[in-house]
Amino acid sequence: MRDLSGRAVLITGGTSGIGLATGLAFGRRGARCYLTCRWGSADEKVIRDQFAAAEAPAPVIMEADAARDEDVVDCMARIATEHEGVDTFVSNVGFAQLVHSFDDHALKGLNQSIGFSAWPLVSHLKAMHQHFGRFPRYAVAVSSCGAQEYHIAYDYAAAAKAVLETLVRYCAERLRTDDCRVNAVRPRWVATPSLDATVGEGFVPFAESYATPGLLQHPAEVANVILALCSGWLDGMRGQVLTVDHGTQFFDNLMRLTADRDHLPPSPGAPKPQENP
Repeated sequence: MRDLSGRAVLITGGTSGIGLATGLAFGRRGARCYLTCRWGSADEKVIRDQFAAAEAPAPVIMEADAARDEDVVDCMARIATEHEGVDTFVSNVGFAQLVHSFDDHALKGLNQSIGFSAWPLVSHLKAMHQHFGRFPRYAVAVSSCGAQEYHIAYDYAAAAKAVLETLVRYCAERLRTDDCRVNAVRPRWVATPSLDATVGEGFVPFAESYATPGLLQHPAEVANVILALCSGWLDGMRGQVLTVDHGTQFFDNLMRLTADRDHLPPSPGAPKPQENP
């Protein structure tokens, strides 16, 4: 694996969940991680302690709105005080209005969701080129399986992730001659607070009651895939969307439930089977 010591890694939404796990994965390899977060959303001492425990360089934590151009420029200026450019950019911010009924649909909400969850990939890449005169060697966007399968209240988030994956493919082509490799990872269900906030806290125990092997991923597993994409081993990959889901998307369906019905607990509220007389 290529040496990451001292290289600048920018991770938006990097102070929790997949973003934080990714920072720790790169930090263990010696990278200097720049983590952005919403104002007042990060416990900096806890985060720094985790990096210290991992024997990683101390992270730089920046409060910034990934959808505001002014904040993006400020991030580049901060990185420029220590580095001549960004080696790896991980676009991890995901924010979208929840949609519970058809009446909740509004163009403003859709635009905001795309602005937060998809556009930062482009805006940050453009800002890096303008500030440093070059693009990062690697750019990885964090998408979601919700772009192709139903998730609760996920209309706008799914639409934004579909836009994000399209931009990944086109950016990879546009930057093919600029030594910039753009790819995406598409986790399914990752055990993070954002999952509970989106689909409700009852989803995880409900899903686990059906004993689907490997249904949930840990943030560190997704982080390791991102690290692999930026390791030098997979430089032939450009414009790809890698699904990270333990293979569950293939077999977690009604067919599996039917095949395993004799071993599954009854669903909540289901009538108890009657014994034959």
